[in-house]
Amino acid sequence: MVMNRSLQEVNIQNMNVELVAQMFKNYQSNVLFHLEATENLKDPSSSSSS
Repeated sequence: MVMNRSLQEVNIQNMNVELVAQMFKNYQSNVLFHLEATENLKDPSSSSSS
């Protein structure tokens, strides 16, 4: 029972981290969609200026 309670506490404390991770994943997905929709998606190697 003690281990279950400890794991539950860890899960509760990690909820904010999980939320931020999901928000970042959604942000990345939205950026990719926007870049593709506006035809501005470029190869990473072509974006560096030499």
